[in-house]
Amino acid sequence: MTTAKPKYARRKSHPRLSYDQLMANATALVPVLEKRAQAAEDARQLPRETMEDLYDAGLLRVLTPAAYGGLELDWPALPDAARVIARACPSTAWIIAVVGGHSGICARFSKEIQDEVFADGPDQLYVTASAQTTGTIVKVKDGARLNGVWRFGSGSDHADWMMVTGEVMDEAGKKTGLHARALCRADQVEVVDTWHVAGMKGTGSKDLNFKDVFVPDRHLIDQPENFGASPPGASLHPDCYLYDVPFVAYFSSWLLGPVLGSAEGAYDAYLSTTRGRVGAMSTQTVAQIHTVQERLAESFCELDAARALYDKHNRYLHMKGAARENIRPDEFVESGRERTYIGRLCFNAAHRLVRQMGAVGIFDTNPVQRHYRDLNVMQNQLALNWDVHMLNFGRRQLGLPTGMERIDNPPPAKPAWGLLNGKARKV
Repeated sequence: MTTAKPKYARRKSHPRLSYDQLMANATALVPVLEKRAQAAEDARQLPRETMEDLYDAGLLRVLTPAAYGGLELDWPALPDAARVIARACPSTAWIIAVVGGHSGICARFSKEIQDEVFADGPDQLYVTASAQTTGTIVKVKDGARLNGVWRFGSGSDHADWMMVTGEVMDEAGKKTGLHARALCRADQVEVVDTWHVAGMKGTGSKDLNFKDVFVPDRHLIDQPENFGASPPGASLHPDCYLYDVPFVAYFSSWLLGPVLGSAEGAYDAYLSTTRGRVGAMSTQTVAQIHTVQERLAESFCELDAARALYDKHNRYLHMKGAARENIRPDEFVESGRERTYIGRLCFNAAHRLVRQMGAVGIFDTNPVQRHYRDLNVMQNQLALNWDVHMLNFGRRQLGLPTGMERIDNPPPAKPAWGLLNGKARKV
């Protein structure tokens, strides 16, 4: 067991990078991260030097507001940057997209909270965990007390802040009706090393154990309000639509960068290995085998289709955001279908390649196998769940209810107490 503590020097200012500059920085890191990918997997967390490189390159402040030293870039800068990095190390790309994107959640908080969390500068890592296993949030005077475990805190070894979500209970154990995001400093939370997994090992997605941690009212954020249209922080940063429009479709899609980049990395690694490899049972080069040629072509086609769908998906999200338009329920179902099919195409492409490698492909140190294992784990994310999203789309096509009809206008909760802009209020 370890306790997460802030580890990095705080910089008060950075140059404001354009999209092209960010992509150039990401591309420059690819050969460096390729050499560190095995070390990240072995350590089951990103190396310290990798975290420092990500901060220096601006890759962890893509969605941080410009007012606090961030890049404040539109969609899809975040998944695009992660896609580049995933060709070298999908775990690093996950920290960029899925964890680095949490600064965009902070930008939707009240000014009081933003001033506090960005006080040490833009180089902050906000780790979240929403799998509420034994974790409880109990409302007490002036705040709440958190106890128990939340799971899958990606990047927890490098965290500055922890954010967990869950239903809030009163001291009698009754539900208050509020679904809250609770925010606290990382050194208040115990990180439990449970991350012994089949893939995405370098993300260090460990358990977060809260032992009677007090969170003041100002750090309890109404989760539906935070992810809904025009949250408290939107007016502070009017130039960026990602702080203003409903956030669920974007939150669900930033993992597509690591997914597509990982499949592209698997393809590149396979191609590099196969061009000069001689088969173990033959003097013939593997590249001369017609089934190798055919299956390589099929994987290429799948990746080509995934790229086209990825571009279409991101163009649509940007267009809707730039117009300050909510994603309608039918559009959200469509978004889920596209995300899921991108994931399936990428996984199939990598799976086919690693199966062709025979005994060479069974070694953990084989980068093709690592990309394949990482893709297999990423597919377990709810945002890419095949059964959920294909079922929703099929039901909508047939004119049946999907359960998503009120996603853009959820029914109002009626708790005995609630939060507004980080302050307790009566309802």
